[in-house]
Amino acid sequence: MRIRPLFRMLVVAIMVAGPVLAGCSEAPVVSAEEAMEAPALQQPTLDNGKVALTDFRGKVVLLNFWATWCPYCKKEIPHLIELQEDLGDRGLQVVGAAMNWKIDSREPKNPDIFHQKVASYALKHGLNYPVPLVKQGMDGIMKRFGDPAGVPYTVLIDTQGRIRATFQGNPGKDKLWRAVKALL
Repeated sequence: MRIRPLFRMLVVAIMVAGPVLAGCSEAPVVSAEEAMEAPALQQPTLDNGKVALTDFRGKVVLLNFWATWCPYCKKEIPHLIELQEDLGDRGLQVVGAAMNWKIDSREPKNPDIFHQKVASYALKHGLNYPVPLVKQGMDGIMKRFGDPAGVPYTVLIDTQGRIRATFQGNPGKDKLWRAVKALL
């Protein structure tokens, strides 16, 4: 039968052309006209204060949802630290919203354990940006920000509070830098 060789050629063509075409049309951020307003977010912080996205109006905000147990998050965090260090004085503010999933703790009903794990991780790895703690209502917050499949999930917000890009998973250092620099 000739169907099998034709099918194989089609599969190979898609595998070769797909990434090439996707790379050609990839824009780092959506236009301001197409962008949606970022939802409100106000959460307690590691130092028992509060942080709200509106605190950073006038800055470009890179909001990263992460968890201490997530290997992809752990791989992405050094890029976020570097971005904040290198571009913070140019108007960037990284915010790392730590998510409290039951898998994060052997005692999920004890919020102190979550707080301790995040504080320990932040100190050990030198997080140089605010870390709001999403202790409850995680599903609702994630739905408001685009309902991603999981973490890490990063939302790039412009100086006017509009979502200009989202990244599911770890997009890599270069892609994050290009998107941020497009808004600075």
